[in-house]
Amino acid sequence: MANIIEQATKYRIRGIEISEAEYYQQLTKVLDKIEDDIASLANKMLPITDGKLINLQQAIAIRPQIKAILEKHYLPFADRVVRQGFSKQALRVEKAFKAIGFIPPEFQELTKGDLALVKNLKQQYFTQFKDISNTFTRTLSDKVYQNTLLGSEFTELEKELRQSINGIYSSSNDPQMNKLVDYVKRNKDDLSKATLVDKAVKTLQTKFGADRAGNNMKRYAGQLLNDSLRDFDATLNFNKSKDAGLTYVKYYGDIIPTTRQICKSLISGSLNKRKNGLFTVDEVKSMWSSRSWSGKKFGNPLVVRGGYNCRHQWSFVNPDWYEDDAEVLKTKPLVPTPKEKKPTSIFGSVSEEESSLLPIAFGATASNFTRMVNKLPKLPPIKKGSAKYMYFTDDIHMPITQRNISKNLHGKYIFTHEYGHRIDHKIANILSKDKKLAEKFMPTLTTDAILGEGVMTGATEYQLQISNIAKKAVMADRVVIKNNIKKALGVMEQEKADLAKVFLKDGSKKLGIMVEDIIKSKKFPLTIDEVTILLREQGIIYDPSDLNTVQFVLQIKHKLLHSTTAKWSEYTINNEIQKLSLQQINFEAWRTNGNLMFSDYVGAISNNEMGFGHSLHYYKKSKSTGITQRGYGTITNKHTTEAFANYTSLSNSEHKAIYKKLMNHYAPNTTSSFDAIMERSNLL
Repeated sequence: MANIIEQATKYRIRGIEISEAEYYQQLTKVLDKIEDDIASLANKMLPITDGKLINLQQAIAIRPQIKAILEKHYLPFADRVVRQGFSKQALRVEKAFKAIGFIPPEFQELTKGDLALVKNLKQQYFTQFKDISNTFTRTLSDKVYQNTLLGSEFTELEKELRQSINGIYSSSNDPQMNKLVDYVKRNKDDLSKATLVDKAVKTLQTKFGADRAGNNMKRYAGQLLNDSLRDFDATLNFNKSKDAGLTYVKYYGDIIPTTRQICKSLISGSLNKRKNGLFTVDEVKSMWSSRSWSGKKFGNPLVVRGGYNCRHQWSFVNPDWYEDDAEVLKTKPLVPTPKEKKPTSIFGSVSEEESSLLPIAFGATASNFTRMVNKLPKLPPIKKGSAKYMYFTDDIHMPITQRNISKNLHGKYIFTHEYGHRIDHKIANILSKDKKLAEKFMPTLTTDAILGEGVMTGATEYQLQISNIAKKAVMADRVVIKNNIKKALGVMEQEKADLAKVFLKDGSKKLGIMVEDIIKSKKFPLTIDEVTILLREQGIIYDPSDLNTVQFVLQIKHKLLHSTTAKWSEYTINNEIQKLSLQQINFEAWRTNGNLMFSDYVGAISNNEMGFGHSLHYYKKSKSTGITQRGYGTITNKHTTEAFANYTSLSNSEHKAIYKKLMNHYAPNTTSSFDAIMERSNLL
């Protein structure tokens, strides 16, 4: 267990390091651009006589332009860090909690409270980044004013401006110093020359007093970049752990030459109170309050850790996870093991296996589905030898690894799907043997019509299915879906382009506003909260300016889905902004949730014109229902039964209300027909 915790923590730390490296590289380019633009601006705006600055009025007037340059280049960078970087790290924290495994499921995923915290932290740290921009707007403006007031040479002003941004002199009267400065500037991002660059910097700092690490924008922005990513991770980790009731911690991270002694002592073991290096939260707080060291930050020690630029992290644990730690008393489980729900009479006479599975699949409250189940005979023993789920002639095959559907969400969805097939076929068999009941169940059809249209006919009992009642509705939806694809794709591609232009011109904030306006429109089927839930099922944090969210919203708006048969073009603005290529979301990655069922629902109705799940060969080899339309193919028994089985699974999912909206949005005729079938359950 200790190894799992260590791996999960290192996964979080490594994620931070990857993000920091990526964004620091971006920061370097941004500051170089700011440095050049401000130097060019000063050269253009400030009057010079005999090489000296002369006009105070212009020196004052330059301030708004300096502010505009900083905001143009630096604030979009800051926005990317807090929006993208924080979102990625939040997912890493969630995955780390899931990886540990001992934490109850309700505490493993990001809750609404967690997401609200993430949002608040994004705003908080963006403000800090913005404060740096404002500070250096004043600093650079003051240097322009002071140098003009003193009548300094322009070259001296330019040197000070560049020094204030990147932290090295751009020019000097000393040729050797200029040579060193030039070398540092050209090679500062080349890792292969890091040693030589450090040597050059040391010479600048000692011999020439040119302090690259002084009070410059790069130093403060770089430090905030490091601290914001790590403090964000620590804050989210602290809050989730507190909610889970974890009160012990362990310190993790590498020891490097610049590591503070306090961190070395915690990692090496000299300050560890217990065999496995565990501390209580109260012990850590007491230790932090009684010690002082250089770089220490005020605040919660579980968040600020060793202080500025600290690269270590705490992990919260339960001492019971360390079975070999005799010094720690055993604690009670975080959450009592839930008692299995006793089966109720709503399912009628069921097998022992069904008594444990059906309440999980369909709930413990009476519904149209439980009333259907109540009329069915007992399920034969489930066959567990198969490697996959299957329903055939009343036999359900279930892999042994997914037998416990209370803990295996994928198993729950698939079991409910397969049981939907059983409802479909068994109710049809009951009706085929009782004409009066059939006429009562479907009063708009005569018995002969029922038998003659394929609803109740077939070579075997397996081919009898009530879902064929919806065969005309399935064709009606298929026609609309197929006709919509080409037109909708063109419109969506253009909308992508328009949104991309907004992003480039006005930034992510404006893009986010426009995307949320789409969601809030009357024709959009879901609310922002519902979009958030569906994105979370894929492991994506809702962010209206994030490309995954944008793509998902546009797909729903235009009634499009990813397809394994239709090859849709990807969209790229140009090579410089390839990240704006809005990729299709792969619904197959959502295997532990209802999204695979929904994709298969649309796939069955449209014959995989959109969505995916079962193959075209699977549908083709099935018996026709008698519904054929030129250009749109044939509705087979497997089209209707797979649609009904997916309808059953989605209608009993955790987020059934959301999926009902999506089913009505993409396939209103089929969904309405299935609703009508289920509403007749009380007539059986």
